[in-house]
Amino acid sequence: MKKTLALLLAVLMMFSILAVPTLAAGDAGSGFTASDKISNTFYRFVDKLVILVGKILNALIPGSDWTGQIRQLKSYTPAHFYSGKDAFDTAAAENAKWSMGFADASFLTGLDVFDGSYYLTGTLEAFHGRVPTAVLDDQGVNAFALSDGETTIVYAAIDGFGFARGDVLEIRSRLEAFAAEHNIASINISALHQHSCIDTLGLGVPLVPAVLKNPAATLFNADKRLSGKNKTFMEALYSAVTASVVEAVENMTQGTLYYGAADASEFIHDKREPEVYDHNIERLRFVPDDETLNEIWICEAGIHPVSLGAGPTLLTADYPYYIEQYVKENANANMVFIQGAELAITSQTDTLSYNEETDGDNAKLVAMGNAMGRLLLDITDEEPLQPLLNVALREVAVKVENPIHILAGREGLLSSVFVRDGLGYKVITELGYIELGGTLGVVLAPGEIDPAILWGGATEKAQSWTGESWDYAPWKEICGADTLLCFGLCNDQVGYILCDNDYRSMFTENEEINAISNNVGSVLTEAFIELVNDVK
Repeated sequence: MKKTLALLLAVLMMFSILAVPTLAAGDAGSGFTASDKISNTFYRFVDKLVILVGKILNALIPGSDWTGQIRQLKSYTPAHFYSGKDAFDTAAAENAKWSMGFADASFLTGLDVFDGSYYLTGTLEAFHGRVPTAVLDDQGVNAFALSDGETTIVYAAIDGFGFARGDVLEIRSRLEAFAAEHNIASINISALHQHSCIDTLGLGVPLVPAVLKNPAATLFNADKRLSGKNKTFMEALYSAVTASVVEAVENMTQGTLYYGAADASEFIHDKREPEVYDHNIERLRFVPDDETLNEIWICEAGIHPVSLGAGPTLLTADYPYYIEQYVKENANANMVFIQGAELAITSQTDTLSYNEETDGDNAKLVAMGNAMGRLLLDITDEEPLQPLLNVALREVAVKVENPIHILAGREGLLSSVFVRDGLGYKVITELGYIELGGTLGVVLAPGEIDPAILWGGATEKAQSWTGESWDYAPWKEICGADTLLCFGLCNDQVGYILCDNDYRSMFTENEEINAISNNVGSVLTEAFIELVNDVK
């Protein structure tokens, strides 16, 4: 009887979540104002009801707890974690020089992605996953290695909706000996968050069949659990990322590093109030001393890559792929694009000129990529960065209130690092900070972070959903960097990272249903304060 009730509750919860109209691939908007107190009270009640149902479900239905896979927080010990420096250097070493290397690889080589076992992701699917019917471009990884002569870091940006920390740790485990041999201080992997790539997170699976089948599989044969992640594809991904990191390190050569930016606000649309975002597309440009070698560009912007919407079954790396192609063809440079602080920020394409009927299904993607590429090529105001590289990361335990995230983890859909904390759950994620040249800061955020947390402009108390204020200083002030960038969805995907006072309802917004708790913003902010105080 208990198992039957649990399954009914599971299906009920999934149907209620899938019925939320804002789930369509990041199409969140304001949707609700705090002045409507009756609606506020109603939605908060419904949220609490769903959380209660979820807790009952997770208590009744078999999951990873039953097989001892989830440890207690008190017995957790770090593995394959790179903390970086204990203290930041304040000046470059004598005769220091920048060194950088680049490598890339495809995940699709030799794979038959049309055999029905590969799912695209970016939406929650009830009964049928999105199986690709055509490949518009590619899905792969771009990696770079960077050193000031004393400290070396590596970074891999993958095409994918998200990448959980368990998979990051798998790649790090394969690089352990290599990292020790080359004295690598930090290995970082982020996803670009395309809504049209083969699933790298696990949520592209048809959810109702997974909820019905995975509990029994957990008890009797965990290998039979359904997941959006194809095992053959994930092995290809692990191998490609590992090989690319090794190649990037081995390709390192000395040169000069410059920072510049271009105003990209014409192509950015923020769908959630308050409208706070980085208006720029940022560029780190490495110029090798050897003039026969290609430049390496590290570019970042916070814009959801969801150009084709949530429904199509076309596999594409979206506009980042076409920025890279434009830069390669017009500047002869290798490029690593990195997703920034994107929250509810998507592309604005009204000013672009394209014709899908004559130019093909990728016409909008090409137009967006070319436009952003032209901005990058037009940057002339840039400054050299002195060869000084600092990096530090910290593990953070974040309480998980969202029952869907817990259920997805317990039933093998997500590779998040879960621990039990009393009767509840936490995830062990990580947060990082890099400083380049002593002036340029880079936050390594483990999800889709609200730009207001980084640069200020959070919702005021009177307009907030909770009726409270956000009392933390912006991270830019906390770290004291002249300029602050964000490398988002880095080393984990814990979902949306919101200001606590702007956490609304999972039935009115897309972001809340994809957030693990209503206080992840403050937990990570306090961790960032502690990290900066420790090293600076």
